[in-house]
Amino acid sequence: MGLFDFFKSKSRKTKDEIDSDSFFEEMKKQMELLRDEEGTELEELPNGEGEFGLSPNNPIPFSSIPDSREYLGRLVYIKPGSSQYSWERAGSLQNKILKTPVDQYNLLDLDSNVVKTIYIWTYNKVNSKKAPEGFGLMDL
Repeated sequence: MGLFDFFKSKSRKTKDEIDSDSFFEEMKKQMELLRDEEGTELEELPNGEGEFGLSPNNPIPFSSIPDSREYLGRLVYIKPGSSQYSWERAGSLQNKILKTPVDQYNLLDLDSNVVKTIYIWTYNKVNSKKAPEGFGLMDL
């Protein structure tokens, strides 16, 4: 290292990288505020209405989208004669018990027919380990 190398600037972030970092930090803060406001330490929402996970008013609670996707990968539809299936996110919607949106996922058979619809909420403080009626969870 030369004498003047010490004074060279360290790796600087571009304006886009700074804006991106700021954006993600702000999003993280917003998610924490939403979790503090509506999130629980429970695996099922105490004010849920309808069948757990099968009603938009009683979604399966998670603390993040990646955690919900991992759960969906472990979820098994227990139905005699059922074959392979895949998941497809159908969108998000509002419901009558939460301020934040609920995600809707369709269970599709090999012919892309919707077999069941699952509802997930990703603003909780903990991840649910419960499965909706008619489903099970594989161990990893």
